[in-house]
Amino acid sequence: MIEKRKVVLVGTGFVGMSMAYSIVNQGIGVNELVLIDVVKEKAEGEAMDLSDGLPCSPSHMTIKAGEYSDCKDADIVVITAGLNQKPGQTRLELSEANAKIMKEITEKVVESGFNGIFLVASNPVDIMTKVVQEVSKFPTNKVIGSGTALDTSRLRYQ
Repeated sequence: MIEKRKVVLVGTGFVGMSMAYSIVNQGIGVNELVLIDVVKEKAEGEAMDLSDGLPCSPSHMTIKAGEYSDCKDADIVVITAGLNQKPGQTRLELSEANAKIMKEITEKVVESGFNGIFLVASNPVDIMTKVVQEVSKFPTNKVIGSGTALDTSRLRYQ
């Protein structure tokens, strides 16, 4: 029997699609990848593009654009959605705007019946991870922020 491993990725911007591309090309055993975006057509187009590349990757999965109801049986929901920091905008101003987005996304994911792990990669990641944890009421070991991994990678690069 093949074990099903499902990842739902919310946000198909640069970070989200970089993550999706990595999932496809690293052969990490994901059977289904679902893309959700506020612009549904963008998620659909990105799903088609990634699917076209599957024959050249080590992965054997289904990739589709989806809805929040698809989160119900996911193992991991990755959140990369959010606004980019504008010139002159403070980190606090960005966090206020993105906290509203995180709250809305988290409520929809939890409403689906999701009981897996949240991985947050939206900025400012430390604050957004806390928002997701508080809104979801999930234990802290089920809500992970990617910030320190990225900072470590940047330091190693330098």
